[in-house]
Amino acid sequence: MSDTQPNPAPTSVKMTLEHDIKAGDTVIHAAGAEILVSKPMGGALRGVNLGGLVRMDFDQIAMVAPRVTMPPLVAGLPNVDPADVMQLGGILVDFLLPTAAKEALFPSG
Repeated sequence: MSDTQPNPAPTSVKMTLEHDIKAGDTVIHAAGAEILVSKPMGGALRGVNLGGLVRMDFDQIAMVAPRVTMPPLVAGLPNVDPADVMQLGGILVDFLLPTAAKEALFPSG
């Protein structure tokens, strides 16, 4: 019997933007900037279609993004490169999936 406990799931993850986020000609977040993404809890998921979020539906990601990012990504993600949206969506999906589902999808061994 082992006394080691499994590592707890992280409650936040840093993502690095691949592209600038601009408003007009003004850079709001520069490429290479780190954005802290927190695990969305009940309040951050209010009004969100969880099935859509797991399918990485843009509108669902855009709804959650300003609620769970620091510095906050702008509501609606109007000028965010698709690669950065997909990166954010992947992080959110990883937070939402139960451990058993992750193990079934990505067996180790």
